[in-house]
Amino acid sequence: MNRSTLAKIVSPLALAAMLVACGSQPSGTEMVVHPANDTPITHIANYDMLGDTAASPEGLYEVCSVRLGSCNLLYVDAATRQETYLCATPNCTHDSESCNSYLPLEEGRYGYQLFFFNGYLYAAQCTPIESQGPYLMRMDPDGTNREIVLELENGECFSGMLYGYGDRLLLQISRVDENGNSETCMEIFDPQTGERKRLFSLQLEPGGKESASLMGAAGTSLIFLKSDEEGRQYYKVDLARENPTLEQGQTNLLGPEFDENSLYCTVQGDYFCTYDIAAGRLSWENLLTGQKKEFSLPQLSGEETVYGLALLYDDQFALSMSSSEKGSMNLLLNPETGESTGVYYYPTRESGYDILADFGDELLYKVRTDERPLEGQAAYGLVGEVSYHNVYAMVSKEDFQSGIPGEEIPFPE
Repeated sequence: MNRSTLAKIVSPLALAAMLVACGSQPSGTEMVVHPANDTPITHIANYDMLGDTAASPEGLYEVCSVRLGSCNLLYVDAATRQETYLCATPNCTHDSESCNSYLPLEEGRYGYQLFFFNGYLYAAQCTPIESQGPYLMRMDPDGTNREIVLELENGECFSGMLYGYGDRLLLQISRVDENGNSETCMEIFDPQTGERKRLFSLQLEPGGKESASLMGAAGTSLIFLKSDEEGRQYYKVDLARENPTLEQGQTNLLGPEFDENSLYCTVQGDYFCTYDIAAGRLSWENLLTGQKKEFSLPQLSGEETVYGLALLYDDQFALSMSSSEKGSMNLLLNPETGESTGVYYYPTRESGYDILADFGDELLYKVRTDERPLEGQAAYGLVGEVSYHNVYAMVSKEDFQSGIPGEEIPFPE
């Protein structure tokens, strides 16, 4: 399933590996022998990262802080186009562990982050507390049968991107030692057995502070970005090889070297996209099938700043750009010719088009973020505190391609 956004394309450096809530002691797994195999890497999370939503084949999950001191799981059913608490109990108040939607928050911890993989919903708690490190909890699609399948050790944290790898997960795990030195590694984790295997370090030099920037994945390869004074270059680390390393990958180049002044390249899902600014040419390549398209930049007024291609779903792209008069805008392109369809979207804080799930003929997208009074605040002497939640809409692909917005889905009361 492709995940995409109609927002302005983010610079590749902005997607470099993030460090989240690390502790202060060294720990970790040992490097292991990785046999050559052709297991494909799959996209399992929006933007390949932990977030507040997770798409399943039948709907979309959201984690939301409805009341003080806890979170709740909500679910948008694609068939009924309704959003509900992930709870089947009549007249439930959704404020205790007897409710399937309820997620407790111990003191010192913040919200959860989600993804859906192999028929299970996963909730990651990324904030360590004194009695417990960050952990990964697995549950059935209805929120029952919860089990902590991975608890990180002291000094470890979830960092950056994650992928499916057959029945296992590819995770970025960061560690910080007592001297404040950090290291990020790619690990293979089996949620059925709890086994962790450290694949390779993302440090460019042993003991060095500079890390490789993981930008995406396609087929059997992880895709990294190298940046220096000479320019930027994507390269692939192929997990089909025995004992893959960053050093091997830097000879397996993807696309040309670029500087973002005359040439701009991005990796989006399974696609490699280029914008030749000097020549006014756009292109994309499907890294799984090898299919390629190249076409000229559509005729524009000349006042727009063009950022390049934005993958929406399937092989449907938009031209991402902005102007001083209209702000950010996205022009849908014809998938066959690359020509303008004449359909523009103007994403704003009040009316966005952030596509989060693809259900075949229909799309679910985030329209905006709304607020409501935070429940339970009076017990703590608080007044005027609010909680935030997403507002969604569903639309057919045919209507979306014609510029017809979807119908908003009400937030459950």
